[in-house]
Amino acid sequence: MNAWKTAKAMAEKHAADGIFIRLVNDKDKVTGVFCGEPHAREVVWTGERYEPFDGTNAAGKKPVLRVAINFFVVADGAMKVIEGGSQWFGDVMKVRDKYGLEKWSFEIERKGAAGDTKTRYTILPDTQLDEATRAKIKRAELHDLARVVNGDAAEEDDARVEEKT
Repeated sequence: MNAWKTAKAMAEKHAADGIFIRLVNDKDKVTGVFCGEPHAREVVWTGERYEPFDGTNAAGKKPVLRVAINFFVVADGAMKVIEGGSQWFGDVMKVRDKYGLEKWSFEIERKGAAGDTKTRYTILPDTQLDEATRAKIKRAELHDLARVVNGDAAEEDDARVEEKT
């Protein structure tokens, strides 16, 4: 493996250990529980990242909706952040209305290759939560979504569950 591939693999590993859930490739999936209130914002894509839309930075591009929400990954015992667009959030609202978010874990699966502009995500109920899992989630610290999505969260903001005392 050349140095570029090695560096890319290491970057992906470290990103996976971070706060954000990244479903990069077709059929990547994660199972967890939506927690807390969502954080919605209008943004424009700069070609490298999303930036808050302020009316002057769109350069002819239409602003889009991005919604972040805390997501407790049961297998990791970690509170992470997951973010998606308007269609994704519409699907989150549908499962919220049908199943409720506090009693179920949900599997989210990517449908589309990396870079595919037609990528979609399925959100399906996985398992009903038992009391022990609900208690673990209740003790987990929620991320400050406004700080996290604006890049203001420090590296020390750990994605692992913090026990409340």
